[in-house]
Amino acid sequence: MDGKGEGTSGTSFAPAGVYAPSARRRGSSLPTPVWLALIAVLALGSYMLGKLQAGGADYGTLGGKIQISESDLDAVVGTYTYDGEVYEITAREAIAQQSSLDGIRISEGTYAMPAAESVLSAARTAVLMKDVEGHGITVSDEELLAYASETFGTDDIASLATTYGMDETTAHDRLAESAAIAKLRKEVVGEQAAEPAAPAKPADDAADQATADYAAYIIALAGDEWDSERGVWASDEGAYATALKEYDVRADAATYDAAQTAYNVAYQKHAADINAAKIKWSDYVNTLLSEANLALSSIVE
Repeated sequence: MDGKGEGTSGTSFAPAGVYAPSARRRGSSLPTPVWLALIAVLALGSYMLGKLQAGGADYGTLGGKIQISESDLDAVVGTYTYDGEVYEITAREAIAQQSSLDGIRISEGTYAMPAAESVLSAARTAVLMKDVEGHGITVSDEELLAYASETFGTDDIASLATTYGMDETTAHDRLAESAAIAKLRKEVVGEQAAEPAAPAKPADDAADQATADYAAYIIALAGDEWDSERGVWASDEGAYATALKEYDVRADAATYDAAQTAYNVAYQKHAADINAAKIKWSDYVNTLLSEANLALSSIVE
């Protein structure tokens, strides 16, 4: 690349009720990359993006230029190749990865140059969203609001937009991307079981009392490790039977200590499942991103 490039930045807005991600080949419309789209992946592993070609650019400032003007915002600062197609990333799109125009404004009409990591993030997100599209994944308004509530504790998109320094439409679209990637992850690793709840503590004067409630709690956690017909462990070698071998666990009676021990087994199993899912998702994303090549360019006046 010669470092020069012009493109038309734009945000692709979804039809009401459904978000269907898209991307821009040279000359077509690419949605502004994520503000939140990688929440679902960045906490779960580190990812690469194929072959990085810096083209002589300084990593932090893309060619030594530390600020850009309004007219530079739609200039191309990076391109990536994926599945045989070349796609462009503009300065505006890179900035939207980790900030907003207001957030990096130096003075009226002058902005800080987006860092190379912002360009990388834009490319990573775009590749993930292409895979989302390939899986036919969409996000309804109801799913988006549920995702926002679960992730941020609120489904008030206007409030989230204010918090993260962007307009409400952009916040909506970034949330939709993040929710779509979360759905892709679920398809890849499967449904995750909820974290087990600890048994209720007994009253001080009943700590050693065996109850039917604690027995039911243990049996529910043990699942098919408990033989309900015979009222005993299905095998002495199961995880729960092994951990509880010193306790008298019956179909209608067990102590709090036994229930707490069963909880510890369930919690360890859950943690192992979560870790296995993280590894599976990390491997999937790394494989996907390794198929893309990114070239960074500076904006040349």
